[in-house]
Amino acid sequence: MASTYSPSGFATAPAPSTATSLAPRAALAVMAIALVAAGADGLVTATPAGLALAGLSILLTPLVLVFARRHLRADPRRAAHGRLATALAAATVLLALADNVLLLAAGWIAAGRVMTALVGHAADWAEARAAARRVTRAALIADLALVGALGTLAFAAKSATIGGILAAVPALPPAAVLAAAGLLVLAAVARCAAPPFSGWLLSSVAAPTPVSALMHAGFVNAGGFLLIRFAPVLEAAPAARALLLAIGIGGALWGSALMLVRSDVKGALAASTVAQMGFMLLTCALGAYAAALWHMVAHGLFKAWLFLGSAGTIGRPRQAKALPQAVPALIALAVLIIAALAMEAGIAETALLPLGLALAALLSALLVAASSLRRDHVRLVLIAVPALLIALNVGALALIGAVQPDTTAPLLSPPWQIALLSLFLAGWVVQQDLAAGRRALPPALHARLLHAGAPATSSRKD
Repeated sequence: MASTYSPSGFATAPAPSTATSLAPRAALAVMAIALVAAGADGLVTATPAGLALAGLSILLTPLVLVFARRHLRADPRRAAHGRLATALAAATVLLALADNVLLLAAGWIAAGRVMTALVGHAADWAEARAAARRVTRAALIADLALVGALGTLAFAAKSATIGGILAAVPALPPAAVLAAAGLLVLAAVARCAAPPFSGWLLSSVAAPTPVSALMHAGFVNAGGFLLIRFAPVLEAAPAARALLLAIGIGGALWGSALMLVRSDVKGALAASTVAQMGFMLLTCALGAYAAALWHMVAHGLFKAWLFLGSAGTIGRPRQAKALPQAVPALIALAVLIIAALAMEAGIAETALLPLGLALAALLSALLVAASSLRRDHVRLVLIAVPALLIALNVGALALIGAVQPDTTAPLLSPPWQIALLSLFLAGWVVQQDLAAGRRALPPALHARLLHAGAPATSSRKD
């Protein structure tokens, strides 16, 4: 019998069976063979979105494995975790670089199966098994939707290469394009944990901390890659883009509300991911692909780092999240004025919304840093951090925009984007008031948000 750690302490559990221990090795071997064969046959291609997703996985996976060596040192399943993490990286690289629908589908499906095993790492814990089942259901929906979309496109275009399919989109039957675009949206939404699929991500906090970090190395954000990769299909179906926009708005607002009530660190970070993935989806719907691609990379790096550091926050007093009263409203007003000036000048017509929200976040960070100067002059260096972030974002967007063009047909005109920006800024001002305790959520809504993602009660013995 092998000892394994669970939230209630060290418990006795049987060692993994031979078949179970061989599964990660088999998955890794299959992915390695597929990558070598794809490269030999010229079935891979380098696109900005693919290189970004593959690079994110290649960079983060070794870092997470180094962290896991210490974090899981007392876990008898740590070797299987390492093999599964490597298999996940291989599957992510495969789907990121594939130029064949079969290879892309293989990488996508393999990543879902591997992530299910990672979330269910603590197999002797009922909550982990329940979370793994949720991941399985969401992954199955995403897999079926993607296979349906790729099959529809390949059959209509009479080509199995993604490049050939995208080149043929203007000549494809509108009904086939609409069906494929709708299925691509469904696959991306399920993988990105946007409502109504956010439950799998919220319950995945039952997995070890390294698994939560690995999710941001190209798994949960792979939906954004998919939409950018098949942007011509999405742009040829305005109805699908409108649906994606609505889901993205709902996901961003839902995740932001969840963050207000989650007191556990990993739960709050998972809720933040739901909000950020919703934001990425709506950015794709608007056609601001450069901003969405940079968001995918920056969010993946930052959130993985936060998850790896989440254990260090246990026991620390919860810090205030809100700015002083009236400051959020002034920031919102300043952002709207800048957005209106940009609209008049014809600047960033497809990305007024994401850039406006990013500006609000950076201005908030700048004010927080400036407020610390009055308390401690030694911390003058803090004022440089938000300024560097602004410069980094501007430089990264300029670089990505040079290789990843935005849509030529924005879904929303600039005035409508500013209207939507006003809605989000108003919600942010209310969020600041709630975080500061100046107002409170209705008790029924608070309870609903607090229990979001919790497993349904059942009389069945798990």
